[in-house]
Amino acid sequence: MLIELLPKVPLMLRVALLHMLRLSKQSKYLDLRTELIIAVLRSFVNPSKPLSITSTQRITSQAPEIKGKIWISTYACPPPPPGETGLQDAISMAIQGLRNSKIPDGAYQMPEPATVEAEWTGYRADATPESRLPQVPEKELYAEMMKEVKSPVTVLYFHGGAYFLLDPATHRPTTKTLAKLTGGRVYSVRYRLAPQHPFPAALMDAFMSYLALLYPPEGAFHEPVKPEHIVFAGDSAGGNLSLALLQLLLHLNRHNNHHLIQWHGTARPLPLPAGVAVNSPWLDVTNSSPSHTQNAAFDYLPTPAQLLASDRRRPPCPAWPATPPRTHLYVADALLAHPLVTLVLAPSWAGAPPVYMCTGWEALQDEDRYLARRMWRDGVRVVLEEYEAMPHCFALVVPWLREARRCMEGWAGFIRGIVEGVEGEKGKGVGTVGESRFVLVKARTLEEVRLDFDLDPRPDLPSGVSEEEVVEARVWQMIRERTVPEEGVAKLPKHRNVNLPLITQNNINKTKMDRHKAAVSKIASAVRAFYQRNEPYRIFHGSTNSTRPRHPTTNHVDISALRNVLAVDTARRVALVEPNVPMDRLVEATLPHGLVPPVVMEFPGITAGGGFAGTAGESSSFREGFFDETVGRVEMVLADGTVVEDVAPRGDRADLFRGAAGAVGTLGLTTLLEVRLMRARRFVQTRYRRTRSVAEAVETVREEVRKAENDYVDGILFSKEHGVVVTGRLTDEKPDGVRPQTFSGPWDPWFYLHARDKTAAAESGAENAPVDYVPLGEYLFRYDRGGFWVGRAAFEYFKFVPFTRFFRWFLDDFLHTRMMYRALHGSGESARFVVQDIAMPFETTERFVDYTSSELGIWPLWLCPLKRRGPPTFHPFTTLPEGVEKKEDDMMLNVGVWGWGPSDPAEFVKKNRELEHKVRELGGMKWLYAHTYYAQDEFWPIYGGREWYDTLRQKYNAGTLPSVWDKVHVDPEAASSKKRHWLKRQRPLGGFYGIYKSIQSKDYMLHRHAQWKWKGE
Repeated sequence: MLIELLPKVPLMLRVALLHMLRLSKQSKYLDLRTELIIAVLRSFVNPSKPLSITSTQRITSQAPEIKGKIWISTYACPPPPPGETGLQDAISMAIQGLRNSKIPDGAYQMPEPATVEAEWTGYRADATPESRLPQVPEKELYAEMMKEVKSPVTVLYFHGGAYFLLDPATHRPTTKTLAKLTGGRVYSVRYRLAPQHPFPAALMDAFMSYLALLYPPEGAFHEPVKPEHIVFAGDSAGGNLSLALLQLLLHLNRHNNHHLIQWHGTARPLPLPAGVAVNSPWLDVTNSSPSHTQNAAFDYLPTPAQLLASDRRRPPCPAWPATPPRTHLYVADALLAHPLVTLVLAPSWAGAPPVYMCTGWEALQDEDRYLARRMWRDGVRVVLEEYEAMPHCFALVVPWLREARRCMEGWAGFIRGIVEGVEGEKGKGVGTVGESRFVLVKARTLEEVRLDFDLDPRPDLPSGVSEEEVVEARVWQMIRERTVPEEGVAKLPKHRNVNLPLITQNNINKTKMDRHKAAVSKIASAVRAFYQRNEPYRIFHGSTNSTRPRHPTTNHVDISALRNVLAVDTARRVALVEPNVPMDRLVEATLPHGLVPPVVMEFPGITAGGGFAGTAGESSSFREGFFDETVGRVEMVLADGTVVEDVAPRGDRADLFRGAAGAVGTLGLTTLLEVRLMRARRFVQTRYRRTRSVAEAVETVREEVRKAENDYVDGILFSKEHGVVVTGRLTDEKPDGVRPQTFSGPWDPWFYLHARDKTAAAESGAENAPVDYVPLGEYLFRYDRGGFWVGRAAFEYFKFVPFTRFFRWFLDDFLHTRMMYRALHGSGESARFVVQDIAMPFETTERFVDYTSSELGIWPLWLCPLKRRGPPTFHPFTTLPEGVEKKEDDMMLNVGVWGWGPSDPAEFVKKNRELEHKVRELGGMKWLYAHTYYAQDEFWPIYGGREWYDTLRQKYNAGTLPSVWDKVHVDPEAASSKKRHWLKRQRPLGGFYGIYKSIQSKDYMLHRHAQWKWKGE
């Protein structure tokens, strides 16, 4: 066990640090031991290199030695005799009867009944911890157990494990505790596991086990059990199976006139049990509920995206992939939405006995809450206990917690109460007479707070939409995203092994679009109010990748809710994206469809809206242009509150589209974008060409952009004598034996250091260029760790922390771009850090590099070739100074200048002003995302003149909005005289404060759980 834990030490150190600083979400509710266990368990449940299905089953189903205060007696229930088809007929009748009209016929094979083992479990009060079971036949063990059973309670228990893992043996601690607390016995079923035995095999085994209790076959140990003494119970998938069995019985009782089934030669009635008691039940096998993603911080279960990525990486074995092929381990694709599989879609629970559910702040929280409400509306008495901050099946996973003991007592108390007809141990109405109860159990204090789940209609739903419609829409959307009808298989690259649907504008998720329209309507109303009062306002979108100083104001419009990818249309190769969708989420949404945006900003936190309203050009922009040139159309809210759709490069509002691109939101709010996509590949073949002078580097970039095979081109100047021009070519192939190079892991190299070391001893020339094969996602965000090389400045600031691989690993959470932007703004150091991108003519780039070297001394520098676009535009464009011979018609070269400036504020402003003059002298232009010190009379002539812009502002009623100059300008006098807060002036206290603000943001969670990362072949 220690060997398995050693690789988890870095994770444990990070978790411990954040917990002790009270900066993790869980630290408010959990002790350190519990938080560490959940974090480690999460890493085991979602490994970077998953085992095959059969290997995982073998490891997780190992039976521990039976000893201590427990009785175990194994019984094997025989199947009905040959020719008796009562079980198959009943299940087939229910499958067909409950089948939604959307579910096609067939698509499953009825299994033959098989022998079903179960473990009779009881509490052995007088045993010592080391006591073994007597070496006697199983029937005698059962008789010995029954001597200690004090209650008629019989729990029919189904273990969890996603229907393909675990065993009654792994759940003995739980079944023993239930036997102890109820005073009864537990019949824990060893049902057949998927994928070897898909649905409805487990349901058949559960049905057989219930019938075996009611009507014991010949040779059984037990006497017939009265149905009023039986309670179905289970955890996770076992909770699903418990409720599926209940739904089966309800259906058969409604539609089988005689309520009989043939069982071992006799027609038997089908009574209902006394009740059902389930712990963290898995009720939606499509995992469509928002809590599967939103509660990731509190749970160890992987998110749907992580599950999908894990499935792609899982090695094949005889059990999986299945034949015929399907995408889900448990069930055929056509039955994913069947009410006996996804219980949230069951048509009715009317007539069901009392039901107890326990859940936490876990992945399954939403579906558990929903089904409790749904049962209550159907007249079922429901007890729902939700435990604050607890993960999935916490009572089984962390049983030492007070919350876990409380959960087990409530669970067992309900079971005993409905069987014996008395109030349960907690005295909260869990006996045979009592009302439904929905409570939140507070962490640590165990205080119970009533949950208002019985409100009807739900106030959080769109008007006119029922909760059932919302849930069903989510399920079907998830199914469409995971499966595909036979006639419409999309051709995908090799890194994708699950077929997906062809999604078009006609089947965009209705709920998502309704929410979008509602959010835009709310935004438009707020904008209209400011316009009518003739008040300016700013936009709050919830994130920043700008280094301009922030200007707090109460006059703002909040668009932070617009953060969803509404659709990926694989036929048209476009994505419908809200403006606050960051690049990493956009890539994660499109890659499963075998597609990727043509221009992906290298920092994962830059948003689609920011890329359109600002300026975003990357290593593919020599061919594709700026990001907005990959946008087909946008939706906007104009300054007067008018919502305009289909603002496109061609058409009635082409002038608005062209003007809004790069105008930093000063012509209106962008609320939706249609982004063009292209075919993705598995790898980027990456070459590193060494150069030995600035002139050689510039000429090499010019040479590489002319090559048709290059998809990406950029360069790094480490000094005048050492440069690297990096080219990338998309490919699905990789030579055998070549290990993919990654940059996202804490121990991986930072990209710029890797490029430096790779070329340190290399000769110039394409034939001498070292080559890597970089997974596509890793390439797109290769500069995230270290923020190109700006992260090194943090080590220079904290002089006592050496810039070594160990400390880059140890501090990795703080050295991704999202966290660094937070720290930079929080510390106040952005006021003296030079962050400028300059578009230069190729012809004058060498002179500009000479200038920055002598005047600023900043190295490395970034080189990125860009397709030039002429004025009028706020995107940078270049003009050649007099006397310089023109060599390129449509290309320019961006130079990224990022590093410490003078510490004196006045000198800092002076150096920036000198830089602006030099840029203009050499025919270049600054990007507008950073500090800009131009006066108005300088600014407007540089950026194409004011007339075209003012004409647009007048035409589209944007006069109340700040102008571009208002938004990007920094007043030199105010900047040089501004006093930072005394705390931030005390080095390194300002830096520590910036770190504190970055940790507060929780942004480190985003890169930890990023799905674009390479997880292996």
